[in-house]
Formats: sequence, C-alpha cells, structure tokens
Amino acid sequence: MLRKGENATLDDGRVRIAVDAAGRAVDVSAVLLGDDRRVRSDDDLVFFNHPAQDGVSLDGAGIVIDTERVPGEVSAIAVVASVDGPGTFDGVSVRAGIHGGPGFEAPAMTAGETVVVVVELYRRAGTWKIRAVGQGWASGLAGLATDFGVDVTGEQPAGPGLPERISLRKEAVRVSLEKKGIGGVRARVAVALDASGSMRRMYKDGVVADIVERMAAIALQVDDDGALDAWIFATEFARLPPLRVAEIQAWTRDNVRMHEAVAADGARVSLGGRNNEPQVIADIVSYYAARPGEPVFVLFFSDGGVAKDAQIARLLREASIRPIFWQFVGLGQGRYGILEKLDGLDGRLVDNAGFFAVDDIADITDAELYQRVLSEFPAWLRAAKAQGIPLGSN
Repeated sequence: MLRKGENATLDDGRVRIAVDAAGRAVDVSAVLLGDDRRVRSDDDLVFFNHPAQDGVSLDGAGIVIDTERVPGEVSAIAVVASVDGPGTFDGVSVRAGIHGGPGFEAPAMTAGETVVVVVELYRRAGTWKIRAVGQGWASGLAGLATDFGVDVTGEQPAGPGLPERISLRKEAVRVSLEKKGIGGVRARVAVALDASGSMRRMYKDGVVADIVERMAAIALQVDDDGALDAWIFATEFARLPPLRVAEIQAWTRDNVRMHEAVAADGARVSLGGRNNEPQVIADIVSYYAARPGEPVFVLFFSDGGVAKDAQIARLLREASIRPIFWQFVGLGQGRYGILEKLDGLDGRLVDNAGFFAVDDIADITDAELYQRVLSEFPAWLRAAKAQGIPLGSN
C-alpha cells in the first residue's frame, strides 16, 4: 500500500485503476498531460461522455490505461475522483486499487473538496510509474480541468455591440408577439439549460451563452422586472441567480458552465453529466407554485438523450393545471423520447407544452427563432384562460 507522495514502477503495459470512496458515490475521470502539466486539447479530459482518448479509457468505476498506446507527448495521466451528486469529500477517504500493483488510500479531505486527483501515472527513464497524490479541489471538476488547461466555461465575451444586439433582439421579440396577437402579454420567463456531457462542444463554442442572451431578450420584453429565471441541469440541477441584462457578461461567465454550478442560495452543486430532466422540471413547478403571479414561460433546451418518459409525462400532466407553459427545444438530432410525442399526451387540462428541434441553433436568425419558440404560447394562453387557470394581469 502506497503512502501519499510515494511511487512505484508499473510492470504491466495495461493497467486498470479502480476508484471508490467510503460513503460517497464517485465519478471517475482522467486527464492526459504533457511536460508542461497542461492538456494538448480539451479531448485530453476522459470522462463518461468522452470515454476514451489515446490509450486511456473509462471502465465503469475505473480507468484502463494501455501504456503502449499513449503518445510520446503525454508524460503523465492524472486519475480523478469527483463526488457524484451533492456533498464533498470532507472526512472521506478516496481509494485507488491497481490491479496487479500497489493500492493507495488518500487521507480524508478537510476543506470542502469535491474532486481529488487520487493517483498519477508518469513516465520516468523509459518506464511508467505510479505516484500516490491525494490532492483535492474545492472548485470541482471544472476548477481542476481549468487548472490543467481544459476550456470548460464556453465563455463567449461580448463585444462592444452587446447593448445594440440586445436592443435589436428585444425588438424582434416585440414584433413576433405583435404578429401573434399577444403584444401586451406579461409573463415570467425561465430557461433550463442542459449541461450533460454531450453538450460540451456547445458550451465551449459559446452556443449556450448565445442562447441565454437570446432568451434574455424575451424576458426583457415580457417580464415586468426584465429578469430571466434560470436552471441548469445534468444528473443534478441548480436554480441559478436570476439574470438581468445589465449583468449579462458577468452572469454568463459565472453560470454558463458545465460540471459545477453555484446555485442562487450560494450552494455549490456538482452537476454530473447524465440527463435527469424530471428533477429540474419538478423543481421549476415547485418554485413557481410557491410564487403566484404572472404566467410562466419555460424555455427548456436539451440535446437529447431523454429517457425518463413516464416521469416527464406524469409531471407535465400534473403541471397542466398550473399557469406554466413549457417550450422544449432540441439542439441537434438526438433522441428526445416523450418530447417528440407531446401533441398526443393525454390526461392534461390543457396542452401545456410544445417541442421542436433544430440542427444548429446558431444558424437560425433571431426572427425565426422567436417565431418558433413563441409559436404555441398564444394558444396555451387562450386555453388556460378558458379553463380558469390564473394568468395574472393578462
């Protein structure tokens, strides 16, 4: 058994490292590093949605490393454990078991760490060795990955044209609403952002940041305080601080990111990377049920992988008595499950949800996007009013 800081030579060219933690579910990942302790590209982060890279692959609760396939420019491979769900590694020992080699139990963390580099494989004089590391990060996987050079923020700095762009988008929303006969509608607007692993490229390329800006223009037009409520979700979810347009650059920098979120109450949430739509749908319903007022227009963005059809259907049926309309938007040609069958969903007081998918939302003009996201909202307003659902000042 290795102690922290100790190392040992690896004889086998193929190594499996299993990772676990007492009392905590963990996600395992690996980072391929060069001599400068940086990744060559974002693809050097191996995790459940990018499960293999250059001889390093995810294998359940472990990492398999075929050292003969690792390129020469990779000098070290960090094996990482992340808390799966809420909580930290405080008081918890993270363990690594090496098949056919020494194990390591890291000392318990004490400072709110949610991610630990457990062990590291590295080249030395033509051989591979393993070092017991046990170093934690309280900033989560996003913080660790950033320190190693992975771009996880998807940040897209706004240029000097931001005020003009927002103004033009708000005007495009106004025109679309007027064409639909609801120019004076008042509503609260919420956005739910998919942050599962498959969304990585859209965050990195700034697509999600631009979606937020485009949806903020809707809130600016129809919400009395101009604020956009926001949720982000993957395996877990967080309700984010409201977005106000004057703060959009800082808000986007702080909140449009994968892996970890800081919720409106200040809590740090490890998002994980799989799809779990029912959790966030239920929280949105609960949040507005406790805050009566204007009707709610939810813009729910996902790139697919929707599998919890029965739970989603039940939640939408139950929510049909509430002043909430759900507009689901598919990003790409993924599997959207029940979302593609909403028109046939029975058992609802009113049809309270719509869905469409686009191949590349960045290629759609503002006018077309607003026409599509607002297309079913007017009919819901009329149906909800006819059924006596309270619609605030409308």
